[in-house]
Amino acid sequence: MKKLLYAGLTAAMVLSTGTPAILASERALTENLTEIKTVEVPLVDVLEDYATYAINQSTTSTLAKDFATSRSTGKISSIGQNIDLSKVIPTGSKVVSVTIYCPTNVSVTQSLYTSIDNYRLTNGDGTTATVKFQKTNTPTSTSKTTAFAGDNASSLWFVQIEGTVLMQHTGMDGFTVFGGSKMIVEYN
Repeated sequence: MKKLLYAGLTAAMVLSTGTPAILASERALTENLTEIKTVEVPLVDVLEDYATYAINQSTTSTLAKDFATSRSTGKISSIGQNIDLSKVIPTGSKVVSVTIYCPTNVSVTQSLYTSIDNYRLTNGDGTTATVKFQKTNTPTSTSKTTAFAGDNASSLWFVQIEGTVLMQHTGMDGFTVFGGSKMIVEYN
């Protein structure tokens, strides 16, 4: 019965659109006869050492809260989160590029003299790179890095947000990002 229902829904989708539906997170681009695939990973709830498992790339989850505070001035980093892409990306796949950005509908708060600077990404191979923190719905090359090119795509990643407290205003200055930053990994 479930197979019949699934077949009926698939047929309805094909008939209504004229072509089979392809989820945005499952796009495949062809470039110089090398297939490049993309997986979009919404960053979900963060709780200390909580690991996010990207099991279903078509589900949309959001980052409930990522924050950093400090009682002094200087660089600060959010608590961050782990993302395990081994459930979504096949073993042996290599990174082409990583794009990460904060959609414009995400609420961001920060203290008077605090700036939000970068996302800091670390992959399972130990490579670390920063990408400028940007609120946008159309990420550009500013939101993209090729620092992980050739590294294992199917691994555990750690994502943090970095900022700077220029001057103390409240005694516990910092920032909070509510909503859902998005990370897009292109791999082949």
